[in-house]
Amino acid sequence: MRAMPGPRIETARVGGVGDGVVEVGEGRYISFRAFGADVGHPLVALHGTPGSRLKFLAAHHVARELGIRVIAPDRWGYGATSAHPAPSLSRFARDLGQFADRLRLERFSLLGVSGGGPYASAVATEMPARVVALALAAPVGPIAGETDDEITPFHRLCFGALAQNPATVAVVFRAFRAMLGVAPEVGMRMAMLRVADADRRVLRGDDVAARLGEAFIEGLRPGVVGPVTDLTLFGAPWDIDLARAEVPARIWLGSVDQNVPRSAARRLANRLPRCDLVELAGEGHLWVAGNYRTVLAWVASQAKAIEKLS
Repeated sequence: MRAMPGPRIETARVGGVGDGVVEVGEGRYISFRAFGADVGHPLVALHGTPGSRLKFLAAHHVARELGIRVIAPDRWGYGATSAHPAPSLSRFARDLGQFADRLRLERFSLLGVSGGGPYASAVATEMPARVVALALAAPVGPIAGETDDEITPFHRLCFGALAQNPATVAVVFRAFRAMLGVAPEVGMRMAMLRVADADRRVLRGDDVAARLGEAFIEGLRPGVVGPVTDLTLFGAPWDIDLARAEVPARIWLGSVDQNVPRSAARRLANRLPRCDLVELAGEGHLWVAGNYRTVLAWVASQAKAIEKLS
């Protein structure tokens, strides 16, 4: 993204949905979209790999009903958010802290979906006093350096050899990006080759596939730095201490999720000090697309509990 002069926050809001951009220092910017309530408990929602701020449009009406203000940033290299010159999970947490400061979010909750899970976990680890609740849907968990007899050969390849070869990751996602540009429906079929039957049922829902495609296209619009950064970080040991994330946390994990290593998600649940793991029988990776109410209702309940104590 081209650097813009002067520190600033720009926002626009129409009918409860708004876009904005925030400077986080060093000439870098984080773009975001706001959904849900105009005033309410803030929930910073982090999309998957690939993805963008558009991912959470499906949560808009439920969030308004529950009084939750969803703030969905594009992560590094996606959409209109700058890349980071030396990315790490802990540095992302510092950027997110600057982002929250600029938006005057004293306390907030987090939602990480799929590849957004490690980043959301990092924020909870680095600033637990500011995080009300950590919600993780089908998250990527710690993989590198772990003894894991359950991980599939496919996931071992993706998060091992492939993740350690950024040039190859870039080639794969450039091909996907190009296909989305000329034939979005074909591109989406490519992306969903390995999903469970449960996910195919989700994709047949109203506009689910189209919205997911739009989120992919927007996220990859500037190039493939975003997914290359993600896979590089996911394929390396996490530079955070999960034991420091002393916040209420919940993970929802489908029993037939083919997209993320389920054993790694369970490992993440075990290492977060206050985490409940909800295993969803017969559900796949895209469960959250039709169940934002379940996730946001849990976030709202945690926010209300904090209010009663304050």
